[in-house]
Amino acid sequence: MKRFKFVVPIMVVVAVLSLWYLGKEYSEIPLTTRILITAGGSVVSGIISYFMLKNDVHKVDPKPAENFNKKR
Repeated sequence: MKRFKFVVPIMVVVAVLSLWYLGKEYSEIPLTTRILITAGGSVVSGIISYFMLKNDVHKVDPKPAENFNKKR
């Protein structure tokens, strides 16, 4: 559930920016098509951010007990 704190705002930002950009640069495209493009883009960005924001806390190697930088 902690990842959703970041995933949902990312999806909202992508949706707002894509609607603004499509309305500004591609105003000849019908509104329903722009909304579908925006929805698809925000879903894809949400899925990507969900998997990219995994917690890798348990996969970190433990700190070595001995100092290997000693001069020999």
